[in-house]
Amino acid sequence: MRAGDSKCPRCRCAAHEIVGKVWFMRPVTRRRDRHGRGPRGPLLPPGIPARLTWRQSFDQIVAWNAQEILSRHPEISRIEIGIDEAPKTDPASWESHQVVMCRVFPENRLAGLAPRVVLYRLPIQARAGRASIRDLGSPLHALVRMLLVDGLAEATGLPPEELHGGPLGPIRP
Repeated sequence: MRAGDSKCPRCRCAAHEIVGKVWFMRPVTRRRDRHGRGPRGPLLPPGIPARLTWRQSFDQIVAWNAQEILSRHPEISRIEIGIDEAPKTDPASWESHQVVMCRVFPENRLAGLAPRVVLYRLPIQARAGRASIRDLGSPLHALVRMLLVDGLAEATGLPPEELHGGPLGPIRP
Protein backbone atom coordinates (compact mmCIF):
# COMPACT_ATOMS: atom_id res chain seq x y z
CA MET A 1 0.00 0.00 0.00
CA ARG A 2 1.31 3.40 -0.90
CA ALA A 3 1.48 6.25 1.60
CA GLY A 4 -0.93 8.53 -0.27
CA ASP A 5 -3.49 5.80 -0.88
CA SER A 6 -6.48 6.18 1.44
CA LYS A 7 -8.50 3.27 0.12
CA CYS A 8 -9.21 0.25 2.24
CA PRO A 9 -6.87 -2.63 1.30
CA ARG A 10 -9.64 -5.18 1.89
CA CYS A 11 -12.61 -3.72 0.06
CA ARG A 12 -10.92 -0.93 -1.94
CA CYS A 13 -13.60 1.60 -0.95
CA ALA A 14 -13.05 5.25 -0.03
CA ALA A 15 -15.20 4.99 3.10
CA HIS A 16 -12.27 4.00 5.31
CA GLU A 17 -9.36 6.15 6.41
CA ILE A 18 -6.02 5.01 7.64
CA VAL A 19 -4.44 6.79 10.57
CA GLY A 20 -1.15 5.16 11.42
CA LYS A 21 -2.02 1.47 11.32
CA VAL A 22 -5.64 1.82 12.61
CA TRP A 23 -8.56 1.94 10.22
CA PHE A 24 -11.49 4.26 11.01
CA MET A 25 -14.84 4.28 9.33
CA ARG A 26 -15.59 7.69 7.96
CA PRO A 27 -19.27 8.59 8.50
CA VAL A 28 -20.97 8.42 5.16
CA THR A 29 -23.53 11.19 4.92
CA ARG A 30 -25.91 10.65 2.08
CA ARG A 31 -28.83 13.00 1.89
CA ARG A 32 -30.32 11.77 -1.29
CA ASP A 33 -33.83 12.22 -2.52
CA ARG A 34 -35.20 8.70 -2.74
CA HIS A 35 -37.68 8.40 -5.57
CA GLY A 36 -38.78 12.02 -5.26
CA ARG A 37 -39.98 11.74 -1.66
CA GLY A 38 -37.75 14.43 -0.23
CA PRO A 39 -34.78 14.29 2.11
CA ARG A 40 -34.65 11.69 4.84
CA GLY A 41 -34.21 12.65 8.45
CA PRO A 42 -36.09 13.59 11.59
CA LEU A 43 -39.21 15.67 11.13
CA LEU A 44 -38.94 17.41 14.50
CA PRO A 45 -35.84 18.38 16.45
CA PRO A 46 -35.10 16.14 19.44
CA GLY A 47 -36.78 17.28 22.64
CA ILE A 48 -39.90 18.64 20.94
CA PRO A 49 -42.88 16.31 21.29
CA ALA A 50 -44.76 15.51 18.12
CA ARG A 51 -48.10 15.85 19.91
CA LEU A 52 -49.53 15.85 23.41
CA THR A 53 -50.79 12.61 24.89
CA TRP A 54 -54.54 12.22 25.42
CA ARG A 55 -53.99 12.60 29.16
CA GLN A 56 -52.15 15.90 28.70
CA SER A 57 -54.87 17.16 26.34
CA PHE A 58 -57.57 16.24 28.87
CA ASP A 59 -55.64 18.01 31.64
CA GLN A 60 -55.41 21.14 29.49
CA ILE A 61 -59.15 21.07 28.75
CA VAL A 62 -60.02 20.79 32.46
CA ALA A 63 -57.52 23.52 33.42
CA TRP A 64 -58.81 25.86 30.71
CA ASN A 65 -62.45 25.40 31.82
CA ALA A 66 -61.55 25.78 35.50
CA GLN A 67 -59.58 28.99 34.83
CA GLU A 68 -62.46 30.41 32.82
CA ILE A 69 -64.96 29.75 35.65
CA LEU A 70 -62.50 30.95 38.28
CA SER A 71 -61.94 34.24 36.45
CA ARG A 72 -65.64 35.07 36.84
CA HIS A 73 -66.07 33.60 40.35
CA PRO A 74 -62.94 34.03 42.49
CA GLU A 75 -64.77 32.71 45.58
CA ILE A 76 -64.43 29.15 44.28
CA SER A 77 -60.63 29.27 44.41
CA ARG A 78 -60.70 27.40 47.72
CA ILE A 79 -62.14 24.33 45.99
CA GLU A 80 -59.59 21.83 44.71
CA ILE A 81 -60.16 20.36 41.25
CA GLY A 82 -58.59 16.99 40.63
CA ILE A 83 -58.30 14.54 37.76
CA ASP A 84 -58.07 10.80 38.18
CA GLU A 85 -58.07 7.95 35.67
CA ALA A 86 -61.10 6.06 37.00
CA PRO A 87 -62.99 5.74 40.30
CA LYS A 88 -61.00 3.68 42.79
CA THR A 89 -63.99 1.81 44.25
CA ASP A 90 -67.42 0.72 43.24
CA PRO A 91 -70.23 3.06 44.29
CA ALA A 92 -71.64 2.55 47.78
CA SER A 93 -75.06 0.97 48.23
CA TRP A 94 -76.73 4.37 48.70
CA GLU A 95 -75.12 5.85 45.57
CA SER A 96 -76.55 5.38 42.10
CA HIS A 97 -75.00 2.57 40.09
CA GLN A 98 -74.50 4.64 36.96
CA VAL A 99 -71.06 5.26 35.52
CA VAL A 100 -69.30 7.77 37.78
CA MET A 101 -67.65 10.57 35.79
CA CYS A 102 -67.32 13.15 38.59
CA ARG A 103 -67.42 13.12 42.37
CA VAL A 104 -67.67 15.93 44.87
CA PHE A 105 -65.96 15.48 48.23
CA PRO A 106 -67.11 17.91 50.95
CA GLU A 107 -64.76 19.84 53.18
CA ASN A 108 -63.27 17.83 56.06
CA ARG A 109 -62.10 20.29 58.69
CA LEU A 110 -60.83 17.60 61.06
CA ALA A 111 -58.44 16.28 58.44
CA GLY A 112 -57.75 19.75 57.07
CA LEU A 113 -59.04 18.92 53.57
CA ALA A 114 -60.65 21.52 51.33
CA PRO A 115 -63.71 20.61 49.27
CA ARG A 116 -62.75 18.75 46.10
CA VAL A 117 -64.24 18.06 42.70
CA VAL A 118 -62.66 15.04 41.01
CA LEU A 119 -63.19 14.33 37.31
CA TYR A 120 -62.52 10.80 36.04
CA ARG A 121 -60.80 10.89 32.67
CA LEU A 122 -61.44 7.40 31.27
CA PRO A 123 -65.24 7.32 31.76
CA ILE A 124 -65.53 10.85 30.38
CA GLN A 125 -63.44 10.07 27.30
CA ALA A 126 -65.31 6.80 26.78
CA ARG A 127 -68.57 8.74 26.61
CA ALA A 128 -67.50 11.89 24.75
CA GLY A 129 -64.48 10.75 22.75
CA ARG A 130 -61.06 12.34 22.60
CA ALA A 131 -60.24 15.89 21.64
CA SER A 132 -57.44 18.42 21.92
CA ILE A 133 -57.55 21.83 23.54
CA ARG A 134 -58.07 23.37 20.08
CA ASP A 135 -61.35 21.52 19.40
CA LEU A 136 -63.57 23.92 21.36
CA GLY A 137 -66.87 22.65 19.94
CA SER A 138 -66.19 18.99 20.70
CA PRO A 139 -68.47 16.89 22.92
CA LEU A 140 -65.54 16.38 25.30
CA HIS A 141 -65.28 20.11 25.99
CA ALA A 142 -69.03 20.35 26.57
CA LEU A 143 -69.14 17.33 28.90
CA VAL A 144 -66.12 18.47 30.93
CA ARG A 145 -67.68 21.93 31.24
CA MET A 146 -71.04 20.49 32.36
CA LEU A 147 -69.46 18.13 34.93
CA LEU A 148 -67.21 20.88 36.27
CA VAL A 149 -70.10 23.34 36.60
CA ASP A 150 -72.34 20.74 38.30
CA GLY A 151 -69.58 19.70 40.70
CA LEU A 152 -68.66 23.26 41.62
CA ALA A 153 -72.35 24.16 42.05
CA GLU A 154 -72.80 21.23 44.42
CA ALA A 155 -69.67 22.16 46.39
CA THR A 156 -70.48 25.89 46.67
CA GLY A 157 -74.26 26.00 46.66
CA LEU A 158 -74.30 28.47 43.75
CA PRO A 159 -76.74 27.81 40.89
CA PRO A 160 -75.15 26.06 37.89
CA GLU A 161 -76.44 28.75 35.49
CA GLU A 162 -74.47 31.39 37.38
CA LEU A 163 -71.25 29.37 37.27
CA HIS A 164 -71.74 28.49 33.61
CA GLY A 165 -72.34 32.08 32.61
CA GLY A 166 -75.70 31.48 30.96
CA PRO A 167 -78.40 28.87 30.57
CA LEU A 168 -77.20 25.28 30.41
CA GLY A 169 -78.01 23.60 27.12
CA PRO A 170 -78.42 19.89 26.50
CA ILE A 171 -75.20 17.90 26.22
CA ARG A 172 -75.13 15.34 23.43
CA PRO A 173 -71.81 13.47 23.48
